[in-house]
Amino acid sequence: MKTGSQNGKGRGILLLGHGSKVAEANETLRRVAAAVEREGGYPMVLPAFLQMERPDFREAVDTMVEMGCKEITVMPYFLYSGAHVTKDLPSEINAVKAKYPDINVKVTGNLGYHGNLIDIIIERVEEAGSTDGIGPYARPFTQHPIEKESFRIIEEELGRTRFSGGELEVLKRVIHSTADLGFKEILRFSPKAMDAGISAIRNGGNVITDVRMSEAGISKERLGSFGGRVFCFSSDKDVIKKAASEGVTKTAASMRKAAGFMGGGIAAIGNAPTALLELLKMAREGTARPALVVGVPVGFVGAAEAKEALKVSGLEYIITDGRKGGSTVAVAIVNAIVIHAAMKTAG
Repeated sequence: MKTGSQNGKGRGILLLGHGSKVAEANETLRRVAAAVEREGGYPMVLPAFLQMERPDFREAVDTMVEMGCKEITVMPYFLYSGAHVTKDLPSEINAVKAKYPDINVKVTGNLGYHGNLIDIIIERVEEAGSTDGIGPYARPFTQHPIEKESFRIIEEELGRTRFSGGELEVLKRVIHSTADLGFKEILRFSPKAMDAGISAIRNGGNVITDVRMSEAGISKERLGSFGGRVFCFSSDKDVIKKAASEGVTKTAASMRKAAGFMGGGIAAIGNAPTALLELLKMAREGTARPALVVGVPVGFVGAAEAKEALKVSGLEYIITDGRKGGSTVAVAIVNAIVIHAAMKTAG
């Protein structure tokens, strides 16, 4: 639940992590801080590190004070209440209070035990499934019994189709997510769509989505095993401001911000025709060239027209003809491609 929008501009959140010599480990904390700021609606959330990385705790506090923070809430991003939480952090806070006696510094509990962590552990275990290997070389051998039975029914009711190989796997996953066999009539692939999508995933390409719902549904663990990430910028403050000033939709403005992240990757648009049209405009200008566009926006206004424009754009595409589509469909298509890429890699 978002509550940060109720807080004043003078409040800052500081996430304190350990720090590592491995850049990727430090980047994780930065990503968490950015997500907390965005999702919580807080005016400022900064990461800080106890050692081996900058900014350290006191440097981050200095920055927040300079930017007008009068109240700083410190959240120790530590799983256990070890020496860093019980000794190092209190020492750092005392030093800060001595330097800034007028600043109200609060400390939350560390991560510790929380029910949501149990959900995350179960999610990770379920994503891993039964495999022979790790990361992109892991090949899932088992399905949940309900999912397995669902796919059996889909295959039985589908009968013979014009699809085969990877395209058929995409279709089945779309039907599984929507319970709508009608997608076998409207799902369309450009000639090299599957090859382009699989190559994008295996080469570590990113996935750009138009809305947060799609971002949330894409399997980040499977994608991340190849080096790719999922990005969605439509709720970023600068994107919202840009959209308002230019009189465009947030999703359209988000495509501009995503330009530098989508080269060689996949653009997955399941909600907003305006995002798809903006992407096509960028492609014509030469400012964006994804390897594959999953263009399945849903709706009565502009959706069918945007898909038709994608067909003749020269980009590799997967679309649904007409009004049907949606974020669920976009997610199903991308996840099917990622799974297929992993299966082909495992051999």
